[in-house]
Amino acid sequence: MKRLFLIVLMIVVVSTLFGGTASKKVIIDSDMGRDDILSILYLMKKPNVEIIGVTVTGCGETYLKDGVENALKLMTLGKQKADVYIGAATPTHYEHHFPASFKKDMSDILESNAKFPAPDRPVSSKKAWDYIHDTLETTEEKITILSLGGFTNLAMMLEKYPETRVDKIENIYAMAGAVFVDGNVASLNNAKKEWAQGPIYSTNKYAEYNVFVDPVAAKQIIDSDIPMTIIPLDACNYVLLERSYFSEITAKDPIATTVRYIIMEKTGTSSETVPVPIYDPLATMIMAGGLKPNQINPLNLTVHTKDTMQDNRSGQTYVDSTSPGGLINVVQGLSEAGFKEDFSRVINSDF
Repeated sequence: MKRLFLIVLMIVVVSTLFGGTASKKVIIDSDMGRDDILSILYLMKKPNVEIIGVTVTGCGETYLKDGVENALKLMTLGKQKADVYIGAATPTHYEHHFPASFKKDMSDILESNAKFPAPDRPVSSKKAWDYIHDTLETTEEKITILSLGGFTNLAMMLEKYPETRVDKIENIYAMAGAVFVDGNVASLNNAKKEWAQGPIYSTNKYAEYNVFVDPVAAKQIIDSDIPMTIIPLDACNYVLLERSYFSEITAKDPIATTVRYIIMEKTGTSSETVPVPIYDPLATMIMAGGLKPNQINPLNLTVHTKDTMQDNRSGQTYVDSTSPGGLINVVQGLSEAGFKEDFSRVINSDF
């Protein structure tokens, strides 16, 4: 009996030391912008995360067709080769979108890399909302959803399947919102002449873009009782990426090589600012346990959904004690040094 106990103890110790913990099963819902690509590449080297599906939306930083193609290309790398599912091309309400030239740059991010392999699988015939619903209906384990590009696909799932087993969602981790800081809609609109899209954008100093692209969908998810952790601009503004950081990525495998390429592109001429904040990878790393928040608070949040031509607040994420949803964990402080240390360590690890 004593010998059996020692064997079990050794197994536990070895498992702990070498990262043999149970995998977190994750669906990535993405608009396939540059930050999303960095996030996916990071997770492809995380042994405690299993990417079980990638659902793509065209409502965010890339056009849907290009975003799907880029997701398929990413799935040719590494050992995690999840299927890709086509989501919404347009928001559930309004026609909010990123500037056309900005969106084209995001869409072409992998096309301009001639060394990137062609996709090795077709896109799934199942729609994103059908896939997420079916997975929640059949899974025996809890599913984590990583939301990196707005909430349209999730809202469309609830619209089509109001009885979806959302109790099977362990948590939604989302890079979304600006709670106690300015948003980034007006700042992007006003950054370049060719990015100007009128007063709905130029006067909106409150909303973060992932919420703004479909504020009605965001409100539906944020007002729900689904467990949720958001990483808003309040936290993202602490972590900036300078071009010199690419030198910290020293591995030579395809994942690391692509990360260096994306960092160079991200800090190039299409950046909102230089240095540019890190957005989606922060939510990704917190979800995966690689980055611990310095500050996290449970808050009742909701979303403004009305467009106005002056002082537009559509997409603003704010505290409202009367919100029908449950408390949302809101990350409000992060370590830039902690991000850089963990991100480079994971990307430089064995392929």
